Amino acid sequence: MNGTSDPWNNGVHGDQVLPLINVDAPVIRVEAGPGTGKTFGLTRRVLRLVHPDGAGVEGKKVLIVAFNRVIAADLRTNITSQLEAAAIDAAPEISTVHGLCQKLLGDNQRRMLLPHEVEAMLYDVRHQHDTFASWKFDELSQALRDAEAGHQDNHALVAAVRGWLTLHKAKLVGDLPNELVLALKGGDLADTRFTHVLVDEFQDLTASEQELVTRLVEDGGTLVALGDPRQSIYAFRGNDRLGLDSLGELTGSDVIDLPMTECQRCPGEVVSAANALMALEGAPMTVASQAEPNLHVVHWNSPTAEAKGMAKWVVDNWEQYPNDQHLVMVSRRKLGFLLRDEIKVLRDDVNVDLTFSESMLEEWPVREAFLFFCLLVDPDPAGWRGWLGYQDLPNPTKAPSRNADAYLRFLYACENHEIAIDDLFRLADEARGSHRGTGGSVVWDRAVRFLALLGEHEWNDMSAREVVEAVFDPTWWVPEETEGTVDGEEGKWDAALHDLGLLRRHAVDRILEEETQDVSLTAQEVLQRVARNLRYRIATREPFETGTEAKVQVTTLWGAKGLTAAHVYVMGVCDEAMPGERPESYPGSDAQFEAEQRRLFFVSITRTKRTMVISQLKRATRTQALVLGLRMSSTAWVQNLTTSRFLAPILGFLPDSVPGTEWKGCNPH
Repeated sequence: MNGTSDPWNNGVHGDQVLPLINVDAPVIRVEAGPGTGKTFGLTRRVLRLVHPDGAGVEGKKVLIVAFNRVIAADLRTNITSQLEAAAIDAAPEISTVHGLCQKLLGDNQRRMLLPHEVEAMLYDVRHQHDTFASWKFDELSQALRDAEAGHQDNHALVAAVRGWLTLHKAKLVGDLPNELVLALKGGDLADTRFTHVLVDEFQDLTASEQELVTRLVEDGGTLVALGDPRQSIYAFRGNDRLGLDSLGELTGSDVIDLPMTECQRCPGEVVSAANALMALEGAPMTVASQAEPNLHVVHWNSPTAEAKGMAKWVVDNWEQYPNDQHLVMVSRRKLGFLLRDEIKVLRDDVNVDLTFSESMLEEWPVREAFLFFCLLVDPDPAGWRGWLGYQDLPNPTKAPSRNADAYLRFLYACENHEIAIDDLFRLADEARGSHRGTGGSVVWDRAVRFLALLGEHEWNDMSAREVVEAVFDPTWWVPEETEGTVDGEEGKWDAALHDLGLLRRHAVDRILEEETQDVSLTAQEVLQRVARNLRYRIATREPFETGTEAKVQVTTLWGAKGLTAAHVYVMGVCDEAMPGERPESYPGSDAQFEAEQRRLFFVSITRTKRTMVISQLKRATRTQALVLGLRMSSTAWVQNLTTSRFLAPILGFLPDSVPGTEWKGCNPH
């Protein structure tokens, strides 16, 4: 092992980071708990690899694979800083899996299906093929997810899906790593392999993605897989169930284990609580932090009371520690909007960052606005399929079977089996009740709806920015609040307004970027690029925002992975939300869902460096419970909410819960 005087070993704390930096072997597995210095060690390992006094490897022969763009951006910043400080001009390749696939395959215009388009495709496949006519949608969805992720083969389903994708000129997100694997198997891209491949959050990759990263290692090269099974929270996207345990079989090589269990981030009581929560999974962490803990458990009798009370004490703690980062995690997005509004009442100068972009298109007004925008500026078969898979007022939502029967009849009646604007006019000229298959009237409604929106402006005479501002104008899509709103429904469109604003801001930023790079582009060409960029981000679940300089950051539990803060607040904790009720779309059993939710809670409580507040909900009206998406146990107007089952094993390490009306905040005087 290299000496501690080497630049890559300077300032290293603890005994477990040094092996990650310095040990060399064909395959290394680093099972690293939260706060154990994994990212720091990875950064320093890269410095050693490219340093002339270290391994002296060319930067382009080193690949770092990150789970998403946020993590990739953080790694890029940290690694670049280390290399610049050492006056090294040898930038390694740092990328997400999908970003790397796009680059190596050389096709940035691939039309990947969005989640709602995948749903529609499966209904079409079930309608078209007798083989799948008796399958439940969830069974079909799970089978496709398993095939796409590389878990198991279903040749009949794959063939049916391929036929649909060819007709609609689209691909699945999982096609990218699969295509790159096939290219490497076939002897293509021989010059793109790397001497050193380092993969962060290895447990979050699908089986296909895991095979891909192992194939990118050149003969005689090294693979370092870092991760933590206890932080595996992405079963819905098909991550490999074995995770890091599959490494030996996957590579056919002996694996060197470099476990990292010294938690340098969290106070001792938090580490003990985390160990108790995950007692059946992985080696327990040990305490390496000397931070004095500041722990609180508090409960409230309504979501409104929780938002008001937590806002008061978050602001109070921010005033005590204005230079620290404050991270609020909410079990439901609406709680985040309620908290933001209450903070603004108390201190309008507190910059609150709502980082909810992982849920884009969840709200119907946002989804319809986005669908219309894409069809307006970059129409394609998959886009039309999405638009025609819904139903209009009084309940704008997904239509039964996504109107598969009527849609397919309409599609095959179009020239070359491609829908054009003229086809919509032809359809609209027919009587609404004309026989055109199951869902025919609803398809007619959607055609008329699109043509009505199309006639609202002279779109061709508008600049790219004017189009974006008009399309994402919330008054088009979001109903106005009315007087006498039922308790709990006030602000029900906050999420939609937030996401519409996020889409608009990102689209405008992309317009400015495209216009700056190429002044010869027409407005239509610029908008087309913007639409494709938006679709790519949503299809690959890339966040639209990577955080700001705000001192109070509000995120969902899912969005908090990779984040840390001195002061952490977890809101909306109750058994009805954590774990809550398993969604029908979840790819697994109730037990698997609960286990993943437990891991999500583990991720949440291990974000803190000092302060942690667990805020519980004890009551909500039935309307509030519906709006929040809480599991309900009765038809009573007031729902009594119960202590989360995940708190049971850790309450012994935390102070007793106190009523919100009696709590004195994080810094009692």
